Amino acid sequence: MPFNSDKFVASPSVEELDSLKKSEIVKVTKHGIEFQPLMRKDEIKRYVLEYLVDESVLPSTVLETAITVPTDNTFELKRLEIEMNKEIRLNEMERETQKEKEEREMQMQKEKEEREMQMQRGKEEREERERREEKAREHEFRLKQLELGVIKGSDPKIGLDTGGFDVSK
Repeated sequence: MPFNSDKFVASPSVEELDSLKKSEIVKVTKHGIEFQPLMRKDEIKRYVLEYLVDESVLPSTVLETAITVPTDNTFELKRLEIEMNKEIRLNEMERETQKEKEEREMQMQKEKEEREMQMQRGKEEREERERREEKAREHEFRLKQLELGVIKGSDPKIGLDTGGFDVSK
């Protein structure tokens, strides 16, 4: 059922005023109550109640039991609470970011150490392979020397012969 401001003005009550929406309270104020459009619902309601008490429509005890409008301190406290919560969240985010950064650094350090170990193992394997190849070359060289010694004979003079003609023989 739509709200009828004329009906409320004819017989106002605190209970009915408490149940009204802000837009409906604004309609009531058009009957001679001045207010600023940017005011909150509770503030406008307070103005209506004061007007009704001044006009002796409602008893003055109504104002004492009416909802009080939050003071500037309440708003300041709320603002400070919001700022504090914001700072807490920022600090938590900074801690998380720092923790992630430290974890990344630890991971990078671990990967670096693993690469260095792999490089060291690779270097040791190359050195071992080079030693084996050197031994194999030395072994092959001795075998060739032995083969040449057998072919030329066991005489040291023959071993030194360059393959030319020797008149003394």
